[in-house]
Amino acid sequence: MVTPQFLNIGASAAMPLDAITPTGDDTSDNVAIQTLNAAGQTVDTYTWNDYMYETPCWVNDDFEQVSGVSFPAGTGLWTYGSAIDQGIQTAGAVGKEDVVVQLKSGATATGNPFPTTLSLSEILPEGDDTSDNVAIQTLNAAGQTVDTYTWNDYMYEEPCWVNDDFEQVTGVEFSAGAGLWVYGSSTTQYLRFPAPTL
Repeated sequence: MVTPQFLNIGASAAMPLDAITPTGDDTSDNVAIQTLNAAGQTVDTYTWNDYMYETPCWVNDDFEQVSGVSFPAGTGLWTYGSAIDQGIQTAGAVGKEDVVVQLKSGATATGNPFPTTLSLSEILPEGDDTSDNVAIQTLNAAGQTVDTYTWNDYMYEEPCWVNDDFEQVTGVEFSAGAGLWVYGSSTTQYLRFPAPTL
């Protein structure tokens, strides 16, 4: 799972689908992007097509060229291909503002929306009831949970992220574009991803 890293210069905080391009060998072979809902179910699928149209483009499940699709900054996308040398490249300007992601009752696909490594300790919950079930999960390529970090504001002197054993975690970093599942227990909870210092 990856998240768009850059925004178009002069644009609002959203990444157009047209600004995302597959790279590497065999980009025509099963390179796709899916959007997910809070339950982790597929909402839309966009597949790269370089043979049906004059110019390579993204198409929907009916092989129709799509336009006008964009993803807000911090939106997580499930991406997949058929070869390890395939990649997704985005173009534009680095955002200068923090990205605030609204949590929901359930999981939301998101990730590090900046082109720099981001420490877990820099990501902070905001809003009501931040002590109640605010968590971040990392996933492997099969969509299985690797690690879970939960916000804890009562066991330690300062609020912090803890692991499944309620031990404070340090040194955890997320690479540029790394995808994450984030979840909470209400729509009044948020996670703030700080913009990099340029």
